Amino acid sequence: MEQEEDHVDRGPSASYGTIEDNHRLTADEMDERRQQNVAYEYLCHLEEAKIWIEACINDSLPPSGPDLEEGLRNGVFLGKLSHFMCPELVSLKKLYDKDQTRYKQRGLHFRHTDNINWWLRAMAELGLPQIFYPETTDIYDKKNMPRVIYCIHALSLYMFKLGLAPQIEDLYGKIKFTEEEISAMRQELDKYGIQMPAFSKIGGILANEMPVDEAALHAAIIAINEAIEKEVITETLNALQNPATHLSNVITDSAAIYQETLHTAKSIKSENTKNKSIDLDYEPDVYDELLTQAEIQGYINRVNTNETLDQVNEAINKQNAEELLTCLQSPLFGLKHVQLENVEFYLYRLTLERETKINNHSAEGMILDKDEVQAGVLEANKDADVDYQKSLVIVSVNEALQNKDGDALYECLSSSKACLPPVLQNGKMLYLEEFSNIRDEKQEELDYEEVLGGVKVLSAVAKINEAVTAGDNTATFNCLLDTDAHLQSLDLSNQIKYQEQLATAKSAKQGNSNEMLTHFEIQENIDLVNRQVQEEQDRIVAVGKINEAIDSKDPETLLGALKLPEAKLKSIKPKQAAHYQNLITKAKKLEMKMLCFGGMISNHDPE
Repeated sequence: MEQEEDHVDRGPSASYGTIEDNHRLTADEMDERRQQNVAYEYLCHLEEAKIWIEACINDSLPPSGPDLEEGLRNGVFLGKLSHFMCPELVSLKKLYDKDQTRYKQRGLHFRHTDNINWWLRAMAELGLPQIFYPETTDIYDKKNMPRVIYCIHALSLYMFKLGLAPQIEDLYGKIKFTEEEISAMRQELDKYGIQMPAFSKIGGILANEMPVDEAALHAAIIAINEAIEKEVITETLNALQNPATHLSNVITDSAAIYQETLHTAKSIKSENTKNKSIDLDYEPDVYDELLTQAEIQGYINRVNTNETLDQVNEAINKQNAEELLTCLQSPLFGLKHVQLENVEFYLYRLTLERETKINNHSAEGMILDKDEVQAGVLEANKDADVDYQKSLVIVSVNEALQNKDGDALYECLSSSKACLPPVLQNGKMLYLEEFSNIRDEKQEELDYEEVLGGVKVLSAVAKINEAVTAGDNTATFNCLLDTDAHLQSLDLSNQIKYQEQLATAKSAKQGNSNEMLTHFEIQENIDLVNRQVQEEQDRIVAVGKINEAIDSKDPETLLGALKLPEAKLKSIKPKQAAHYQNLITKAKKLEMKMLCFGGMISNHDPE
C-alpha cells in the first residue's frame, strides 16, 4: 500500500516567523505569530492523518480543517479504519450508518458512538498503549479533536512498526494553507482551550511504554543512528542485532538494503526537522533527527516485506507451489490464514490476480503488493472451502444414485453449496434416470464436472418437456435451440411436426417412473421427423420424375423412374414395362379429364 503525495497549493500561503524576525516583532506580535504557527502545524497534522486514513481504508475524507474534524465525529471513517486494523474483530457490517445516510439527513445519533468504540477496541486489540487513547466524548462531542489526531498519528507509527500500515507522511513546510484557513483553524483551537499535544514526542513515548530498560534502549537506538550515518553496513547490522534494541526479524542477508533504506529515511527526517526549527516556539527533541525504535522496526519490516514479495512473485513465475507456500508462511511477511492444504488454490488465485493486474495496467513486470497477496490468500481460502463443500455434495449425489432416491438427488443438486445451475423439481426422476445411466456406463462414481455438465443438459431437457406439455410449438422449438440441450439437426420449418411428434412420444410415457422424455428420446424423435419430412420431399421428386417419364412415352424410361428408391413402390417387374406405360398413361389422361371437368363445373354460371 503506497501513499500518494497530495501537497496541494491552497492559494497564497501563510508565513510563519523565524528567529531572524524577532527584532521586528513586538511581544503581542510574537504571540500572534506563535498561535498562527500552532494552527498551521495542526493543519499539517490533520492533512497527514487524512492522507494516511485514506490510504488505509481506500475512501475519501473531508478536507483538512474544521470539516475533517466534523467528519470524524460520527465515527464512520474511524470504524472503517478499525476494519482495516482488525477485520476479524470489526466487520463492516457492524458499523452503524456505514454509508452515512442517516448522518447526512438528520445529523448525529447516539449509536454513532458504537463506531468510535469499535475503533478504541481495535486499537486495544493491536496493543497500542492506552496513554494515546482519546475519550469517546473527545470525538463525538468534539471536546478535544487534537487529542484524536494525536492518537491517529501514534496509531500510524505503531502500525508501521508492526508492518501493518504505511508510514504517515511529514508535511510540515511542504503544504500551504491560506490565511483564512489558518485563522479558521486557530478559532477552532481557541474553543478547545487545551494545550496542543506534542506530536514530535510520539516515537519516544512509544519506546518508553515498552517494558524494557529505557536507558539501554535509548543508547542502543542512538548507536544505530550513528552507524547509519557512517554508512558502514557491518556496523549498522551489528547495531540492529543488539538485543537491547528489541528489534525483531533482522535478516543478515538484507543488511545492505537496511542500510540504504534507513539512511534515506534519516536524511528525510533531518530535512523535515530543519523546516520546523525555524519556528519561534520550536522545542528541540533528541529524536527530531534520530530514527526512533518504532520507525527503525517499521523500515526493517518494510524491507523484509518487499524481499518476500519478490520471492512470492518469483514462485508465481515458476509456478512452484512449494516455494510459494514457504513465502506465504514466512513470519517476515506476516500474512494471516495461510493453510497448507490450500497451496494449489493460492498458486492459481495469485497467478490470476497478477495477470489481471498486468492486463489492467498494460505493463509487464508488475508484481503483487502485500495487500493484494493477503486478499488473494483470503479469496483462495474461500475457493478451497467452496470446492470442499462441492465435494461433499458430490458424495451425497452418488449415494442418492446408488439408492435410486430421486428426492435425495434433487435435494443435493438444488443445494446452494453445490454451485450448480438451477434444477427443476418436476424433473427429479429425469435427473435420477439419466445420471444413473451415466454412472452405470462409467462403472464408477461421478465427479463434479460430470454432474455440472449433466445438470446443464438435463435442466434444458426438462424445460423442453414442460414446453411440449404446454403445447406451444414456438416455445418448444426455442427450448430445443438452447445450446445446453446439445440437440442437432433442428429445422425451423419442422417446428410444428416436432411439437406433434414429441407430444405423442411423451404421452406414450405416461405411467412410467420418469414421464419426461430423455435427451436420447428427444433427439431420436427429432431425427424421426427430419427423416419423414425428407422422405416425403424425396417422394415428391420421384413422382415428378415418373410423370416426366410417362410423357416421354418410353416404357424403359418409365420403368427406371418407377424403380427409384425414393418412390417407395414395390413389385415392379421389368417385363411389364410396356403394360405400365399404357395403364399409367391412360390413368394420367383420365385424371386430367377429371380435373378439367371439375374446373368447368366450378366455373359454370347457373344463370
